[in-house]
Amino acid sequence: MKEVKIALAGNPNAGKTTIFNALTGAKQKVGNYPGVTVERKEGFFRLGDLRVRVIDLPGTYSLTSYSPEEVIARRVIVEEKPEVVVDIVDASNLERNLYLTMQLFELGVPVVLVLNMMDDAKKKGLQIDVKRLSEKLGIPVIPMVGHKRIGLDELLATLEKILKGEFRPVPNGVLFYPPEVHREIERLEKFIVSEGRDLSGYPPRWLALKALEGDEEVLRFLREKAQLNGKLDEVLAQARKALRERLGDEPESILAEARYLSIQEILKDVLKKTPRKTLTDYIDAVVCHRILGIPIFILVMTLMFQAVYSWSAPFMEWIDAFFAWLGGVVAGLLGEGLLKSLIVDGIIGGVGGVLVFLPQIVILFFLISLLEDSGYMPRAAFVVDRLLKPLGLNGKSFVPLLSSFACNIPGIMATRTIENYRQRLLTILAAPFMSCSARLPIYTLLIGAFIPDQKIFGFFNLKGLVLLAIYLTGILAGVVTILVFKALVFRGEPSPFLMELPPYRLPTLKSVLIHMWNRAVLYVRKAGTVILAISIIMWALFSFPQNPTLSKDYEALMAAATSEEERLVIANQEAAERLSKSYAGRFGKFIEPVLKPLGFDWRIGIALTSAFAAKEVLVATLGQIYALGEVGEEDVSLLESIRKDPVFNPVTAIGLMLFSLLMMPCMATLPVIKMETGSWRWPALVTLWTLSIAWSVTFVWVRFLGPLFF
Repeated sequence: MKEVKIALAGNPNAGKTTIFNALTGAKQKVGNYPGVTVERKEGFFRLGDLRVRVIDLPGTYSLTSYSPEEVIARRVIVEEKPEVVVDIVDASNLERNLYLTMQLFELGVPVVLVLNMMDDAKKKGLQIDVKRLSEKLGIPVIPMVGHKRIGLDELLATLEKILKGEFRPVPNGVLFYPPEVHREIERLEKFIVSEGRDLSGYPPRWLALKALEGDEEVLRFLREKAQLNGKLDEVLAQARKALRERLGDEPESILAEARYLSIQEILKDVLKKTPRKTLTDYIDAVVCHRILGIPIFILVMTLMFQAVYSWSAPFMEWIDAFFAWLGGVVAGLLGEGLLKSLIVDGIIGGVGGVLVFLPQIVILFFLISLLEDSGYMPRAAFVVDRLLKPLGLNGKSFVPLLSSFACNIPGIMATRTIENYRQRLLTILAAPFMSCSARLPIYTLLIGAFIPDQKIFGFFNLKGLVLLAIYLTGILAGVVTILVFKALVFRGEPSPFLMELPPYRLPTLKSVLIHMWNRAVLYVRKAGTVILAISIIMWALFSFPQNPTLSKDYEALMAAATSEEERLVIANQEAAERLSKSYAGRFGKFIEPVLKPLGFDWRIGIALTSAFAAKEVLVATLGQIYALGEVGEEDVSLLESIRKDPVFNPVTAIGLMLFSLLMMPCMATLPVIKMETGSWRWPALVTLWTLSIAWSVTFVWVRFLGPLFF
């Protein structure tokens, strides 16, 4: 069966993911683009005798290199050469969405235009002459309501004709640049063609256009790969100077204005407006209200964290019971020795201790997906903008900070959308304090062990409130960080905040479930690769050297013991001493003096150190410590082991949660910070600052505040 490739492009909130899910269903795979943390989604579907590979490009407003999403989108289009690009636009906001369409036209690729959310456009009083728009653009234009699958058959039929070679949807010359711009583009194009060494399939005219626009990625490509070097700068300087003199503005502004004028000309006899109030307008009057907006946002977040804890409890118990049973079965099949210890304590104890928290990850992303697909998240950014302004930020920082609750890495990468460099750095410094999903297993374990399951005000669960308090503490630490560095390093007013608010819509169950499933698969994959590898390494550090010098003759003590209870105590003492004299135990003893004032012992120190690789590993490491350091019933859970440990109590448990929350991010985050800031100075600063905050806050809690509550 022949395989062909198409790409889906579109602005954020244009319904691209809904159409991607409608086309591909569950036949999707999720990963990252090479070298970056931007998510890559691919799917497949059958179309006659064709197998169609669908690449879901990152949502982007343009193809200019202001963000990694924009660079990746155009790289995929040029380098992977899809047979057609399906450009999905929000029919209720045509002028803004068609800006990306104009840039696709500049790239010279075959385009099919999908007018999605036609129902929302109609509710807003917009009438679109689809046939006339298609004639003016010279490409197929398909009206759709993606979440209801209206128009999907027409899209599939159009794609089948294109992919079978019946016609090629190349747009008309609808871009109206001033004659002076055309002349300079042609001059640059001829220079690039005659002098350039390797253009790697990029259209010379598009390269000329982007060079004129000052696109950093294209300029770097022309200087390095096309080997134009100094010649390019000279020719480009002349072209830009000529445009400034003749048209009185910078080329970037001239080109942007030309695109918008072209869009206005196209829509002149295509779009008719009869403004009317919609349900979205009425809801926004409440949700985005100056006074009510913030309490509603806080209530939504509170309910979300309550649900994460309450709904996941029975599923976690089932998974915990399964791994306890599995460990017992495997232990019974294997004889005593290193192999049994590796499989039962290292692998099952380590990986199982992390997978038990899968239900919470699934529920968290299910709820986040509901909020995103419903259209509430952009409103949250709008509401939070008022809170961020006194900090020197604006609502654009909300999305990176919110993304950091899933993982700090994409959150930090997302700061590229913040044009103001000062605001971008402040957001990067605050992002590590946003509690990523990898920390959630730590909180769940410790809250489950030490926070009573009781109701507050007859409705709120105390466990859920403690979980919310931990997240709010991270936010508070981020706020303090912003205020400190704003006062000491960065001064100035925040840039204005502009964001589109998409219409509210009912999330489709299929879209939400696919999003939830993809996140669950990524979590399980991480547990089966990174966490498995680290668990085995930690097991080796705990298990060797095999025969350390012990302080007592445990064999003699065991022989002299008169009861089973006495033998169990001796066996536990021997296991604990062997653990303390392992390589990991020696390191834990070395750092223990630093952690002792926080109420932590050397075992907690080892777990915190392992968490630098990946935060979930802290739970896996504790599981191994208790499995290797105690002798007793095989089915005693990690939660019960921690509950019985005299080192732990509610104050220490919350202290460990605070330290895990505030300590430096995982090792993969630091190179990303360096990449985004251009210097190792900032990752070093983040590491020192976060560790200082973590130690100080935990010390104050354990020594002063905690005893007041417990």
